[in-house]
Amino acid sequence: MPTSFIDLHCHWVAGIDDGARSHAEGRAMLVRLGEIGFSRVIATPHMRPGLFDNQRAELQAAYQRALEALGGDPTLPELGLSCEHYFDDVVYGRLLAGEGLPYPGGRAVLLEFYDQELPLTLTRQLFELSRRGLRAVIAHPERYRRIWEDPDTLERLVDSGAVALLDVASLAGKYGRAPRESAELLLERGLYQAACSDAHRPADVDEVARGIELVRARYGDDEVTFLLREGPLQILEGRVEA
Repeated sequence: MPTSFIDLHCHWVAGIDDGARSHAEGRAMLVRLGEIGFSRVIATPHMRPGLFDNQRAELQAAYQRALEALGGDPTLPELGLSCEHYFDDVVYGRLLAGEGLPYPGGRAVLLEFYDQELPLTLTRQLFELSRRGLRAVIAHPERYRRIWEDPDTLERLVDSGAVALLDVASLAGKYGRAPRESAELLLERGLYQAACSDAHRPADVDEVARGIELVRARYGDDEVTFLLREGPLQILEGRVEA
């Protein structure tokens, strides 16, 4: 399947969070992603105090170990490193202090939120990040109860400069009915800048493939290309339209 998708959110680095459990499993994820059209995959292990409280240096070290285990295999997708920042006060402080791990190029940062509620001060906090040259990329908004109940919440965040990243497996029902229906609605409203795998295991990639085909069937090849190629490139290169 000769395509050139870019995955902005994947947990293929082993032994650092709830993603790949071994280097072999991480490699299998990358092989499978390549088979369905991904030519570039950004690792985004968790930075989540109290659960996976990884500091930047620990994430970088785990990534280097994973690269060494891959042995420079040229058949695999191009690789890069960022992280999934759980947006609490501790991690927000790290981002302000330059201790987070933005996407390659340093123009955007992946954020995850508590699935029941969003911070009351979120708009102001995202503005502070933007002042430091970091655009907020909201991971899988379709999985947050607040956005199920009030989709306009996401639209307001997008209008203020954030971008939304679809976990495309949501469309295949991976997380249940509410996230699937939310993803369909947000996609219909044009609120997503990009889509991703958020794969944690090789088997997850099958649902990613199904989600991609659902987008293709409903919206066509151009939408697939935007969500999985052009949109991610715009995020990485700082070309997202205001």
